[in-house]
Amino acid sequence: MSLLFKINELNNFADKENFYNLFCNNYHIGLVHKKIATLILKHKLPYVLKNKNLFFKETKKKNLNITAKNTCELLVEKKIISQVTGENFPCVVSLGKKELFTLERSLVEYLGIRGFGVHLIAYVRNGKSNIKVWIPLRAANKKVEPNKLDNTIAGGISAGETVYQALIREGFEEASFKKKILNNAVQVGTINYIWRNKKFSLRRDTLFLFDLELSNKILPKNNDGEVSKFNLYSTAKIIEKIKNTNDFKKNCALVLASFFIRRGLI
Repeated sequence: MSLLFKINELNNFADKENFYNLFCNNYHIGLVHKKIATLILKHKLPYVLKNKNLFFKETKKKNLNITAKNTCELLVEKKIISQVTGENFPCVVSLGKKELFTLERSLVEYLGIRGFGVHLIAYVRNGKSNIKVWIPLRAANKKVEPNKLDNTIAGGISAGETVYQALIREGFEEASFKKKILNNAVQVGTINYIWRNKKFSLRRDTLFLFDLELSNKILPKNNDGEVSKFNLYSTAKIIEKIKNTNDFKKNCALVLASFFIRRGLI
């Protein structure tokens, strides 16, 4: 299987006719599958459908938060959302702008609202082209993607957080990297994708990418129980796994491919 095929799996949104645009306070914030919209309207939640566009009736953040909470509870009751995370994500026009409202992370993709995350690749170098990357194995009891290979640090940006605050928090939780170490991380850009992840969902993600070169003396160690172990993987081994297995999370494979391209390794 080609590397390009794996990358294209994250840009597979080809059925826009099955979705309604979602608006809040005159801002286009998401895309909602027609089946989800029908369910929401049937249960008389405060939305309105006009000209194939779905609008929040509420305008104030407090009331919008309640609407988002009730929407999530409905989708859980109908077994569309299998489990909640307990983590709130922001609904913003762009990151850093005022939050229109906050919503449970598991609801984000069912409203097609843009989610934001940080991904950091920590690597060690032995010579110019001999690079090895610290790859974590997600714990078997993780709610999302258990036993999958991940990027060294990867996580969502929660409501009220900046990119840097999320990086510092995730860096310590996942790898015990303190702020002094993470200050050496280099922000190298962003990746966006629109992914039909589940039958009625749409993931519209923006990932902020960081590279961090480490000495052989610095070893990542998990703090929050979400990683079972870290291993140093060679470029060749990572590429082989991405191409020929589903061991990596899909978005992590995309971030790693970007890392290798920047360094001329593929």
